[in-house]
Amino acid sequence: MKFRTKIYVRLRKAVSDSAGNAVMAACGRMSDMTFNKLRLGKLIEIDFEADNEEYANEEIEKLCKRFLSNDVIEDFEFTLWSTEDEKQKN
Repeated sequence: MKFRTKIYVRLRKAVSDSAGNAVMAACGRMSDMTFNKLRLGKLIEIDFEADNEEYANEEIEKLCKRFLSNDVIEDFEFTLWSTEDEKQKN
């Protein structure tokens, strides 16, 4: 089966986001709006094949924990769906 996933990786709330603070300051200089908080993160999109959805979820979870995020300072979440479902809708 063919799947697609979107993985969101963000710094934990307790971790200072210095890059986010720099971007927030730049946004404040370029806009009249007041910015209270800005945090940066990563979006990772993957198209892949797996035998079934349960196995696909397990493997993506494993990749996130071992490689795609730093479990000391980052949290992650992902959504996963079958692209075969997309084809059936069209």
